[in-house]
Amino acid sequence: MQKHIRLLIPVDFTNATLQTIEWALSVFDENPVEIVLLLAREMEYSITEMILYRPKPFLDEVFTTDFKASISELRQTYTKTLAKIHVEVFHGNTVQAMKNFLEIYTINCICLPPTGLYKPVKDSFDPRKLLQKSNISVIEMPLYASVAV
Repeated sequence: MQKHIRLLIPVDFTNATLQTIEWALSVFDENPVEIVLLLAREMEYSITEMILYRPKPFLDEVFTTDFKASISELRQTYTKTLAKIHVEVFHGNTVQAMKNFLEIYTINCICLPPTGLYKPVKDSFDPRKLLQKSNISVIEMPLYASVAV
C-alpha cells in the first residue's frame, strides 16, 4: 500500500514555486502527493480588519492566470502522483501558530524552494524560519536541481 504524502510548499506564485512543486513530485514519484501551497501573511491587528477580512480577494489578486495554467499543466503531467493541490493562507508570526497550522492540515513533509529564490508577494512573508522550527521533516530543493517549467 502506498503512503499518502501531505506536502507543504511555500508559494510566491513564480516559476521558483512551480519548479519546487515539480521537483517534489519527482522526489515522491512512488507515492500519491497532496500539496498544500502556503501563503504566509501577518495577522491583521485592527479589529475591523479582522472582522471584515476575506482571503479570496487577496488570493484572486496574486494567483495569476499564468500560474493557474501552469498548475493545470502539472495536474495533467502528474496524474498518478499529484492527488490534490490547493492554496491555504497562514496568518501568524510564531512557531506555535505554524505548528498549529501544520497539525490542522496534517502535513507530513515540508519542501522549500532553494534559498534566495522565494520572493514574497504583496503583504506576505517568507515562512522559512517558522517552518524549519516546526518539528516536521523539511527538505530543500537544491539550486542545481532546477527543472524547466
